[in-house]
Amino acid sequence: MSNSYRTRKESIAAERLIERDADGKPRLPRVIERAPTPGDTHPIPKRVLRRVLTELPIEYVYGLSRIEMRARQEPYIGHPFGCYLRDERAILLYSLPPVWHFEPLPDDLRQSLERFYAGIKPYGTGFTIWWPESALMSLWFYCYVFTHELGHHFAEQYKAKNGIMPSTSVSERSANLHARRLTDLLFTSLGGDPRRL
Repeated sequence: MSNSYRTRKESIAAERLIERDADGKPRLPRVIERAPTPGDTHPIPKRVLRRVLTELPIEYVYGLSRIEMRARQEPYIGHPFGCYLRDERAILLYSLPPVWHFEPLPDDLRQSLERFYAGIKPYGTGFTIWWPESALMSLWFYCYVFTHELGHHFAEQYKAKNGIMPSTSVSERSANLHARRLTDLLFTSLGGDPRRL
């Protein structure tokens, strides 16, 4: 079989096709930071996000036009934390306050928060969530939100090669698998054991 786009690994295709600057370095997507909602912060600072982009496997950034950090729509927290705009090939990430009130708290979200040491306690009919260190919220946001949206971009970028996701549930499961892969890569690069998460 010939070495066509359909048969070539995504990493090889991305390495070959990505635009490069005058020094031969891959052109990474723009990072646009808009003011967060008053009292909020952007969980991953812009300078850190730019650095992270240089460490990601190239097949995840190829074709991504921009990452935009935006203010969340008050009073909503986590509706959504982030999203992927397929038509624009862009990721939007929303600001968060230091303390959240959630009602209800889905099991998968609760498990992810507990994994990264968020404090969770009942509050009325819902829950209050806080972070003992802002770095823990940043790490959670990278592993649970940002990498998930990168998974959606990966599926969209290579749909001609791999096919279109047959349903929303399959798309979400696929994005979660990509998020897990990128999280494992991060912890391995830091000398940690991703299986302990």
